[in-house]
Amino acid sequence: MGSIISGVIFLTVGLIIRVYPNILAGYNSLSQKERENAEMNRLPFYGFLLFTVMGVISLLSYVLSIWLENPKLSSGITLIVTLTGLIFAVVGGNLLISNRFTK
Repeated sequence: MGSIISGVIFLTVGLIIRVYPNILAGYNSLSQKERENAEMNRLPFYGFLLFTVMGVISLLSYVLSIWLENPKLSSGITLIVTLTGLIFAVVGGNLLISNRFTK
């Protein structure tokens, strides 16, 4: 049940980031150049995509745990998705802000 709640929260946060990119942590404190780099490299879309994928995987983990008749599997997968998503958010966000993907 926790994986369903986590999945819905991740999907909701992803949709909110898509509509209101200013809620990203530290987005308002960026300099004008860093903000332009972030927008040019599509940081808000990256946040949306990351949280959406995390939500879908969390929801699928619940279905998988029922199918395999292993209820602890969904909480383990949700924990791994959360920790992996955190790493991707920090590393990917810094790369997109620092203009490493522009040509």
